Amino acid sequence: MSQKETTHFLQRFLLQLAKQDSPRSAKHAAAVLLPIIVQPGQAEQIVLTQRSAHLRHHPSQISLPGGKHDPEDINLSHTALRETYEEIGVHPTAFTIHGQLPKQTTVSNFSVRPFIATTNQALSFKLNYDEVAQVMVLPLQPFLRLDNYHGYSFKRRGKLEKVYFIEVEKHVIWGATAKILRDFASHCCR
Repeated sequence: MSQKETTHFLQRFLLQLAKQDSPRSAKHAAAVLLPIIVQPGQAEQIVLTQRSAHLRHHPSQISLPGGKHDPEDINLSHTALRETYEEIGVHPTAFTIHGQLPKQTTVSNFSVRPFIATTNQALSFKLNYDEVAQVMVLPLQPFLRLDNYHGYSFKRRGKLEKVYFIEVEKHVIWGATAKILRDFASHCCR
């Protein structure tokens, strides 16, 4: 994707109203960053993490950097930036936040607010291995194609639920992270 195309999809994102938040309520507030690397002459990339295997919630799953809101956090965008720094060592000043997506409620009872952010810096990572097993920098383009996402419907607690999956470079992303990425694609690239 060219710089012109990147500017176009970000402008479309900024000019559109986000869909409404999920009506499900959750016990814990959390925020994640959808970090996009935008460098001249290169295809855009997205930064994802694989959670450590010993974590209580969603162990070993591929996710967006972020986590639980702390009382000291100014707001949820601060939570997303702080958690990204704690998990992968990228300072909050490296990112420009462009907007947010609807909250997603996870099966672990978190209400997660995603924030769209870009950076034009070449990132170096310093992982907190207590939280993150690895970082993946993947091409953004496959995540922007809605036909790359696959849905699976099932019943949970008497309600029909749908979970999404996407595979990019042999990495399978599913659950809330795939739903957030699919919402992003749907929202900015219609």
